[in-house]
Amino acid sequence: MTYLVRTLAKATRLFSALLPLVGATGAMAQEIVTPVHAVPRPGNEAPMLKALGPNTVFIYNNATQTLPVVDDFSVDRTRHLNATANDANVSLTETIYKIEVGGLSTPSMAFVTDTSFHYTVDEQTDTLIITRVPNLAVVAIVRDLTVYPTTEQSMFVWPPYTVYDTVGTDTPDTLALDPLLKQDSLLVYSVAADPRTYTNPDNSLRPWILWADDDAYINGTFPLNPPTIGVATLDGMDRTGWPYDPLNPNVNGPADKLTSVPIDLAYAASDSVYLSFFCEPIGLSGDQLAHAEDSLHLEFLAPDENAWYPIWSAPGDAAPDKFKQVMVPITDGRFLKPNFQMRFRNDATLGGAVDQWHIDYVRLDRNRTMADTVLKDVAFVYPEAGLLQTFTSVPFAKFIQAPSSYMAQQIDLEQRNNDTQDKFITWGYGVANDCGWSATRGNYGNNISSNAFSNFNSTHPVNSGANPLVYDATGCPDAAFYTAKFWTNATPDVCAYNDTMAYRQEVSNYYAYDDGTAEAGYSLNATGAMQAYRFDTQGTDSLRALRMYFDPIFTYDPPPVNNPPNGSFIITVWSSLSPETILFQNISFSSPEYHTWGPDHFVEYPLDSTIAVNGTFYVGWVQTNDTRMQLGLDKNRDNHDKMFYKAGTSWQQSQQIGSWMIRPVMVAAVDPYIGIEEPAATDAALRIWPNPASDAFQVGTASGAAPASIELMDPTGRMIGSWTGSTKAIPVQDLAPGMYIVRLKRKDGGTVAQGRLIVQH
Repeated sequence: MTYLVRTLAKATRLFSALLPLVGATGAMAQEIVTPVHAVPRPGNEAPMLKALGPNTVFIYNNATQTLPVVDDFSVDRTRHLNATANDANVSLTETIYKIEVGGLSTPSMAFVTDTSFHYTVDEQTDTLIITRVPNLAVVAIVRDLTVYPTTEQSMFVWPPYTVYDTVGTDTPDTLALDPLLKQDSLLVYSVAADPRTYTNPDNSLRPWILWADDDAYINGTFPLNPPTIGVATLDGMDRTGWPYDPLNPNVNGPADKLTSVPIDLAYAASDSVYLSFFCEPIGLSGDQLAHAEDSLHLEFLAPDENAWYPIWSAPGDAAPDKFKQVMVPITDGRFLKPNFQMRFRNDATLGGAVDQWHIDYVRLDRNRTMADTVLKDVAFVYPEAGLLQTFTSVPFAKFIQAPSSYMAQQIDLEQRNNDTQDKFITWGYGVANDCGWSATRGNYGNNISSNAFSNFNSTHPVNSGANPLVYDATGCPDAAFYTAKFWTNATPDVCAYNDTMAYRQEVSNYYAYDDGTAEAGYSLNATGAMQAYRFDTQGTDSLRALRMYFDPIFTYDPPPVNNPPNGSFIITVWSSLSPETILFQNISFSSPEYHTWGPDHFVEYPLDSTIAVNGTFYVGWVQTNDTRMQLGLDKNRDNHDKMFYKAGTSWQQSQQIGSWMIRPVMVAAVDPYIGIEEPAATDAALRIWPNPASDAFQVGTASGAAPASIELMDPTGRMIGSWTGSTKAIPVQDLAPGMYIVRLKRKDGGTVAQGRLIVQH
């Protein structure tokens, strides 16, 4: 009963927390910002389901760390557990068999766990004599291959057959039984230690890998006002960025872990060993609720006992959105051992990117005191998104016409001096592209006073001052990729890794305001609601598609609410909102495609036909039902002055700070859109005949391959019917005359092609 009360209270608090995020223009008009349901992790894709093959386990070897141990998470020092048998640093070390008899294991071993028998049948003149003798039992060692190290037990087993032997016949009859025990194997692979090294603040080298697992998400976009750029985020999602319990999203329990590799802590208690770290709940996720049960815990391993002990914890409602430094002395002899380990873990709602805790600047060393809290470190605070003005990407064809007009006059970056003493701080940057061009800028700015223990702005001139910088695209035929690296310098400064940051900027065939990462989701909940995103461009261009990122909605309700199956919209382009002037609108309906891999996986939604746009235009959609469609919201770049919605009689500017993840795609000679969802095939690739149809129609594609399924939608976006992929005729004699959408789907749910069908009777 206690759990149910907490569950209902939590759901009520969620609704209450959403009310300040709502801007209403009518009874049903609501802007809603919620946490994302998944944040797919780069390099940690969900494993594919295996066919019937051997079980595998990978043992990751990590070098032992020695003091001092320092990590500010400006670089990723977690061990990503993605090894495969074919990797160069992986070797097969052991094959463990499930069944062993007499010290031997063979692939064909199979047994039953209850007695099997040998029957002898003697048919005499007036009598039938049947003799039953148990088959010979053997003692087998049976191992549990689902755990490692494996466990085992000894048990009697019997051959998996019954024998019927009739007296007077030469060949007995054998009846096979279904064996409950079948031979299986576990392949044990060893993964070599990572050979890279990390430079500590004292310039000594340490092994790069500090954390033995990768549940935590190393990022710079979720925290608020961290001491330095980069944190380890713990939340309700697993190492792949998928909820721990997507079918029961309101269940609360143990979630992520951040476990250190072994650390040599063989010191006396008098050596004054201290661990310190910073932590912050909530941050920039869409979840603004503070719950005491969503707590953070610190635990230590006693190596000689192989047991973890709780050391410290904080409730989820402790000082939201504020980093607190924690000092932990280590004086217990059970922890002062050569193979000491520490781990952070959190309790969270297991249904999404909620109940976040952010950990920063972990320091473990001897000869410290409780007063050793000052970081003699100057660092960047947040990542930057390139050197362009307003946009994070623009079409290459437009850029090369007037490069300087797209460059920012200056870039303002937030830095922090964590020391209590003023420092002389200088900064600069360099930029290069894939076509051989590069440039550097420095000696243009410094801060020498009144910066102690404070954040300050550092201005980086770009297309201004005595030496303006403009991206050079010479040698890049159809697209260019620029990498901008910013640096700051102060002496003394204990950590070099947080003094630099880089951003890769694409100039190809689309406009973008967002930085490519979603911290929350944006949705409306009214039929007929409209969203329009303003783009101010130069000259005429040809718009052919929109790229958008949708993330499954997080709510405290079970699916299908979290994965809305029936969202539907009509892509619309406006030339003006006042007066409202629609420039183009698709005839076909679109639905959000919620991908669970990524990261931030954009999907391309083509316009029914390419259109000309000029100067200012707006892209977005008209929502055909009240299903919330969770569009990615980048909360680190604010373009809400270009975000408009209409759910009543008038257009309103969005009140949500951030940038929608919608990108208009222009016609270009080359499309570098690789590694992302292919555009849906055009109507020309889909054959529908007869069209118009009166009784039935058939479909086919240019390749001739049959789709997994065929869907038929009416003009309101409602599904009329669905059929498994086939070349057979589909009846329409019972349908009302009019226009319908035929959609061909793959096995994974993606759209192969879609086209229009006219029904006439």
